[in-house]
Amino acid sequence: MMDGFVWRQPDLLQLLDSVLQGFPIGSILIWDTEQKVESTERVGPVTISPPSGGVTGYLLDGQQRVSTLVGTLRLPDGVPSVMDDVDWAVYCDLDTREFVRAPSGGVEPRHFPVRSLVNTAGFIAACRRIQTEVTNATLAQRWIDEADQLANAFRDYQLPVIRIREATLDSAVTVFARLNRTGRKMTADQMVSALTYQEGQFNLAEKIDEFEEELEGRGFGNLDRVFLLRAIILAALDRDIYGKDWADLMVKPEVRERLPSVFLSAKAGIKSALDFLRDLGVTSDRLLPYGLQIVFLGEFFRLCPKPEKAVAALLERWFWVTSFTGWFGGVNSAQATHALGEIRDLARNNKAKDFRVVDLNAPAQAFPERFDGRSARVRAFLLYLASLRPRSLYNTGALDPGRLLSSRGTKAVGYVLSNLEPSELVSSPANRMFVDDDHVGQAFSRLGALSDPEVSELLLTHGFPPDSVRLLRDGQRTALIKARLEHLIADEREFMRVRHVHLPPVKTAINIADSETSDEE
Repeated sequence: MMDGFVWRQPDLLQLLDSVLQGFPIGSILIWDTEQKVESTERVGPVTISPPSGGVTGYLLDGQQRVSTLVGTLRLPDGVPSVMDDVDWAVYCDLDTREFVRAPSGGVEPRHFPVRSLVNTAGFIAACRRIQTEVTNATLAQRWIDEADQLANAFRDYQLPVIRIREATLDSAVTVFARLNRTGRKMTADQMVSALTYQEGQFNLAEKIDEFEEELEGRGFGNLDRVFLLRAIILAALDRDIYGKDWADLMVKPEVRERLPSVFLSAKAGIKSALDFLRDLGVTSDRLLPYGLQIVFLGEFFRLCPKPEKAVAALLERWFWVTSFTGWFGGVNSAQATHALGEIRDLARNNKAKDFRVVDLNAPAQAFPERFDGRSARVRAFLLYLASLRPRSLYNTGALDPGRLLSSRGTKAVGYVLSNLEPSELVSSPANRMFVDDDHVGQAFSRLGALSDPEVSELLLTHGFPPDSVRLLRDGQRTALIKARLEHLIADEREFMRVRHVHLPPVKTAINIADSETSDEE
């Protein structure tokens, strides 16, 4: 019933291997009904005819498996082999019995096309090619025998079919959802779309696809779809944001009817949340400590698009505290659900109040010892570092940390030095700084090439202390990074204090011998 192929190339190849080895791949579920339901126009790359009327069998469960088998075994001539981000022109290596895409070096006689396995004329033609191009008759015959066994494996394979008759749409999609709870068959929003997929009606997966394109333009294109689904459906429907029983939710007509309006209001809330985050310096999803912060903020702004000044200030403090304390990383689903309730109360009343679930007086986590772009605490540190408005290493003006992180990931925060003693300093955030798009290698070399006035101004915007130019010129690498580490710890504490985050206990920087000598590059 739903459209789109969501498997990846390895999934496709693995299914073919399971058939070859006779492994079970599960059953498929067919719903026989006279009810007209919108359906896909193709199975994989193969175009199919629309229903002609009367009783029609709709495939409810097994689309990815059926698409794989039909697309690889029945790939028509003249149809592009690469569709849905997979290559349907698959071959079996008769030497290794492995399924592969067309080799980059060209298809050899031992690569038997899967599309020819159940096509008599195609099978004969492929075998003749082996006989013609392989001079070793024994080898040619062995490959032909392998191809015959391969074809028999696919011809003889039996795929169990379960047919549902005289069922309503609601009961049919309930069965579908309960069969789709395990495995990596589709994303949650795609399942919801399948459950609600009727002719001319709202398609949630398509709407999220379109919204993702908008978010990409704002630096949030890598935001996990699960968080969007939680914000758009569960939060906006006042449901449990950790709920997974899509069947019980989506078969309800009143829920399906509300999806279009809920989507629009939740989308507006998320966009307002992004405006709010942008004003705080969060210009990329890679600067966002927790994806759930989008869910909570999106729900707040859905309910309260224009908060009072005091409420907005409280919400800002909530963001900074949850970011620097790692609040979302240490709570269970019940606590998070209660915290969402507090955010909703704040939005509905539009008056500043005390939070009970999120302790705004909790101390921040200590300065991170290692740089890990996935760490919420490191992302909070990057927000501080981005607030310094770091400048280009090539005198091209200010860098855009959010854009750099969106396009380059953690490569946007390059190493100052690749070799340091002690080794703890190599992985420290103090050994990382924002670098230009095209920068490659350690930043130390580039810094050394700048004049004293240039490098002095530049280093201040990257969180280096004033005495860094001397350490840089003297080649005192370890002392340079140690001095920056101590400066970053102190300056980030001031950043937190201004944002009303309670400071962590003072942490001493890594102890380095004071007798360090100059170590030229």
